[in-house]
This record gives sequence, structure tokens and C-alpha cells, in this order.
Amino acid sequence: MPTPKLFCYVDETGQDSRAQLFIVSVVLTAAQRDTLRRELARIEKISGKGRVKWVEAKHTARLAYIQDVVSTPAFQGTFKYAAYRHVTQYFGPTVLTVARAVTLAAVPNAKTTVFVDGLPKSMTHRFATQLRHLGIRTEKVRGVRREQADSLMCLADALCGFVRAALAGQQPFTDLLTQATQAGYVEAL
Repeated sequence: MPTPKLFCYVDETGQDSRAQLFIVSVVLTAAQRDTLRRELARIEKISGKGRVKWVEAKHTARLAYIQDVVSTPAFQGTFKYAAYRHVTQYFGPTVLTVARAVTLAAVPNAKTTVFVDGLPKSMTHRFATQLRHLGIRTEKVRGVRREQADSLMCLADALCGFVRAALAGQQPFTDLLTQATQAGYVEAL
């Protein structure tokens, strides 16, 4: 029997000494990765958001995009995030969030491939080593330079922006996060 594979797309927001909130988002997928990409292509087109970063998209496009994502059954259970307050070290919380997300995915003996937005090549080995110390079997850890090139990385960016807006009390994102969490689309770690 082939070893199961798990793919993690990771983004973070708030890496700034003035930021009071640091959010790490993880999009987890296994065999359904191609299905999710097809769904995202459809949602990107319908919403008008395309593959632009969350902060660069118009409010109406962001809202339409995230509403469609958290109501599409294929995405149920794929979104995890952690919010950290007043942190100045970002590497550790990012690794820990990925480890928690993979552990909760409960895919026994899975080899995990992790794509991290903005992770320098010089840090990929350290990231993988830290995950292994936390019991996560990694096949590969890669930094991603252009998140817009991959719809799943773009989704991780959108999840960060969505959660940040919701936790900041911005409506309708606050209500939407509550609904998405109750429906099993999004899980706080």
C-alpha cells in the first residue's frame, strides 16, 4: 500500500514589530488536491478576486471569494489557523501551527509536503527538522516566492486575511468565521 501524502500550504500575517496579532493559516489537502484547485479556479473567476493577494483585492471580491470557499463541500475540514498575540519570534509559532494542523489531520504515516510563503531556502532544512522533532514526517519543505502562482497558496493568504479581519471585528467577516467554524470548514488551533 502506498504511503499516504499530505500537502500543507502555509501563510502568515502580522510579521511586524508593531503588530499585536500574528496569524498562521494552513490549508491541508491530500488526494483531493486537484479537485480543490479546480474549485478554486471556478471561485476565483466567479468572485472576481482572481489570484491577487487578499489585501490587493476589492472588498466585494474578497467577501464573495471567502463566502464561496466556506460553502463549497470540497473545502470542509481543510482550513486551520492559529492566532498569537504580542509575539516577536515568528518561526516557532509557524512550525508549531503546521505540526498541530498535520497532527489533527490524523493521516497515519503520511509523508507531508509543506509549502511556506516567503520561507527562505536557507531556512527550509531547519523548518523540516523542527517539524520532525514534533513528530511530523516530512517529504519536502519548500519556500514559495510568488504565492499568486498557486491557487492553494493564494487560498492560504486569503484565509490569513479573512481570519485577521474577523478577529479584528470587521463585519461580515466576524459572522462568517463563526459560521465557517461551526460548519467544520475552519478550525482554530
